[in-house]
Amino acid sequence: MRNWAITAANDMPNSAGQRILLVGDYMWPWYQDACADALEHQGCVVERFGWLDDFRHWREGRSEPFYHSLWHRIQYRLRLGPTVWRVNRRLLQVTRQFQPDIVWFYNVQIIAPGIVRAMRQALPDATFVQYANDNPFSAAARPGLWRHYLNSIPLFDMHFSYRHNNLADYRRLGAQSVQLLRAYFIPDVDHPEPQAGIPERFKCDVVFAGHYEDDGRVAMLEAICKAGFRLNLFGGGWTAALPRLDADSPLRDLYPISPVSGADYRYAICGAKVALCFLSALNHDTYTRRSFQIPAMKVAMLSQYTDDLVTVFVPDVEAVFFRNQEELLTKLQALIADDQHRAAIAEAGYKKVYADGHDVRARMGAWLKGVLTTFTKPS
Repeated sequence: MRNWAITAANDMPNSAGQRILLVGDYMWPWYQDACADALEHQGCVVERFGWLDDFRHWREGRSEPFYHSLWHRIQYRLRLGPTVWRVNRRLLQVTRQFQPDIVWFYNVQIIAPGIVRAMRQALPDATFVQYANDNPFSAAARPGLWRHYLNSIPLFDMHFSYRHNNLADYRRLGAQSVQLLRAYFIPDVDHPEPQAGIPERFKCDVVFAGHYEDDGRVAMLEAICKAGFRLNLFGGGWTAALPRLDADSPLRDLYPISPVSGADYRYAICGAKVALCFLSALNHDTYTRRSFQIPAMKVAMLSQYTDDLVTVFVPDVEAVFFRNQEELLTKLQALIADDQHRAAIAEAGYKKVYADGHDVRARMGAWLKGVLTTFTKPS
């Protein structure tokens, strides 16, 4: 490990021309690709290294990629096998050829610690950074899937944590430097949509576009329907909820339930008067990416309350929060009944996420500043 001097924020080295090797699966464009684009906008030279095509392929009309074969799926799950080894070796080769100033591992699970050590040997002056938007420390996280990530923590100069409650986890496992890096919205994707351009099937009173968890959200969504509100529901994993639903559950009428992305995700949010935001209990989330996307689309957000979120948004001014089902229904009714109040919430939330720099370009500017002001080569 290097022992470079820590510098003051106002002494940040010039970011233009920084060579960054951004490593990840590159499955979803709103993760590694969006960050790479934003860093290039900062004047950086970014080399994208991914392995989606090594293991999976896309099929027309399907929302998630398929493994090439059962053998590819097994290798990816076990983090072992010839395909995994080829990816590891290729990364080492690209590292030596590209000679980056910064190596950023973003949600990387298949690269072995030995390869990280070899990369460090090849790049003695580079800064190595690691980040995961998932929670590798959660009790629900599979140890086998995250073992390389966790075992590599002491090998990196910096770690960026998605959650406040993971800062101590990184330090406990040997992290030298840890900073918070929240999620973000992407202005080119997450923006208001004129009502005239939204297909009718997306128009409703309230929408939830997110995954299923057995955390009480089903009961709340059922209560919304029973109260007479028109609900739209999108997201992954909802087939697991179907066998648990009562025979008369109003959610049955919404099946099949599937994720939406791209323009359809924007239509789903913007087509609703109110957009719900539930948080992942499995990941111990105190906010989520939707916490910024919904206001960025200028839609009134009705979110689960956390102490963290009320430091980001002024309650009942920039967003509305609920702590239980009764409060959810009361506040939803108030929002639906008062067009002017709902529009004011949406407008204030929209202004807040831009003013406070929750867009991807501002977030990557903060990320780059965090790296460059923490580690600088001695003169």
